[in-house]
Amino acid sequence: MPKRGGLAGEPTQAWAGVPPWAVGILRGMKKPVLQLQQEAALLRFRVVNHVSDRLGAGLSLAQALRDAAARPWPDESGKYFASRTIEDWWYAHKQGGFAGLMDAPRRDRGSSRVVDEQTGRWIIEQISQHPEMYVSVLYSHWLSQGRRLPSLRSVYRHLMRHGYDKARLRAGRLDTGPTHPFAAAQPNDLWMVDFSPGPVIKTGGGSQRTHLCVMVDDCSRLIPFGGYYPQADTEAFHHALQEAIQRRGLPRMLYTDNGKPFIGHHTRIVCAGLGIRLLHAKPYHAWSKGKVERLIQTIQTGFEATLRLPSNNATSLDDLNAKLSHWIQATYHQRVHSATGMSPEARFQQAAANLRRLAPDEDIERIFHTRVDRTVRKDGTIRLGGRLYEVPLSLRALAIELRFNPFTRQRMEVWHQGKFISLAKPANLNLNHETGGAHAYEN
Repeated sequence: MPKRGGLAGEPTQAWAGVPPWAVGILRGMKKPVLQLQQEAALLRFRVVNHVSDRLGAGLSLAQALRDAAARPWPDESGKYFASRTIEDWWYAHKQGGFAGLMDAPRRDRGSSRVVDEQTGRWIIEQISQHPEMYVSVLYSHWLSQGRRLPSLRSVYRHLMRHGYDKARLRAGRLDTGPTHPFAAAQPNDLWMVDFSPGPVIKTGGGSQRTHLCVMVDDCSRLIPFGGYYPQADTEAFHHALQEAIQRRGLPRMLYTDNGKPFIGHHTRIVCAGLGIRLLHAKPYHAWSKGKVERLIQTIQTGFEATLRLPSNNATSLDDLNAKLSHWIQATYHQRVHSATGMSPEARFQQAAANLRRLAPDEDIERIFHTRVDRTVRKDGTIRLGGRLYEVPLSLRALAIELRFNPFTRQRMEVWHQGKFISLAKPANLNLNHETGGAHAYEN
């Protein structure tokens, strides 16, 4: 794909406006070229969404492009892009979706920095949680706890570069999310999602804590999916989102808080690949997602309370989820909602024919896979998360892309130059030793 203007052809400082998103599943690893490519595409995706909004407001495409070119991206500390560059992104996204926004970055990009990615992300998380405190006070506290940090001056420069200096915090840098009552006009325009502690299940072997992950459609109040999980983590959220999409189609926007399952790099890539705009509530402003909070309260008083009846106890996690699913379909979805005057199911079905859905041949499992680039060693192996994997010897010394479910890693696909090659397999060191160091690999 030919290079377009913008981030892919800019020097290193062009990345100064990119937010320090969570690294994702494979912590502690250096930032790969693929992730730099994805972050550039995520910024372009935001610009394209802005153009779409302006078109929806009645502007012509030319006016919408000029409007996007007149502001910095992603915020006031970011960069300006030419209308022609944004137009290229617009048509590239229309033709190829999120993948069409990804250009191969230069190989010499990414010189070493005083503040590494993981440390920089941690510093900004701490500043966001304590915006009223002086950075110097927080810095002294971090050092007293034994935290290894760069100099205070380097920390100030990092915060300034990413728009989290004291002046911007006072100006409302953290003021994201809605500040007035709002309502989506159509079903699947906006979903809200949240976690909440669930009931404790009593089993023969003891007890098990559960966590509810639930989504609500803002327009109809329908529940696309709700389920209980052992942990409130990214794996649970991704599973719930997959189930919701398969049942009710694709939302245009997804509104969450700033919890770790919702802000990770992998989550952003998945949502962008599905064409979903990921929005986050302002920290400490839970009221801005009050509809999902109210739904959780309804589930607690209308469903979870019934589990205390002797004849309705949940005996396992599967049993608990089966009871919740029945309550949602038979009770909640059929009951007239006080805010809409209709049942959630009836209001949602009014627009069912116009909802955006995945293509019938689309493999949703693969959409949720993470992608990692590696260079194959001379012995036909690669290292991932501290483990060795074998790939065909024909790929040694070549750059490959691994695509896999980051939570199970049961099927790790090897891709080269956009083509599927084979599956990577855990290296059997004992077998290799017994065969005199021969490379044992089967397609």
